[in-house]
Amino acid sequence: MIRWLHQRLTYANVAATIALVLALGGTSYAAFMLPRDSVGSKQIRTGAVNSRHVSNRSLRIVDFGSKTRRALRGPRGRAGAPAVKFFAVVAAGGDLLRGNATSGEHTVGGSGEYTVGFAESVSSCAYDATLGGVDGAAVAPGRVTVTDVGGRVRVNTYDAAGAPADLPFHLIVAC
Repeated sequence: MIRWLHQRLTYANVAATIALVLALGGTSYAAFMLPRDSVGSKQIRTGAVNSRHVSNRSLRIVDFGSKTRRALRGPRGRAGAPAVKFFAVVAAGGDLLRGNATSGEHTVGGSGEYTVGFAESVSSCAYDATLGGVDGAAVAPGRVTVTDVGGRVRVNTYDAAGAPADLPFHLIVAC
């Protein structure tokens, strides 16, 4: 056995074995002897950590620099400018109960057709209406449609069967 070992013992084999022992010993030392959290940002080279090293949703806004945080915010909008510019609460009979509508018309006779106007044309705005009580009372199921009529909003209300019906509604206009 000694003769076999002596024949194969070379400088390269000895150097490789010593290098292996030192490498494993260094890893063991780092794993067991270094204090927890002893490696920080000063010890990590620039570019050494990228997205594959970071778990999803593990970073918080405070983990980013101030320049990055400013870039994430995006441009500022007009402070305090409401998205909904006009609104109206309209009774089944066509009365304007709340909101800033300046005019309201109702085609009488169960037609479910209303036209609501505001201080300026709303043709370039978006509008939405929903059936809704005006005095805390429940409203029967149904549907409502909206359309532009010369800068005012035409609202048509329908009962659950789809027939035109006079029903109270809430209207919002976002410009």
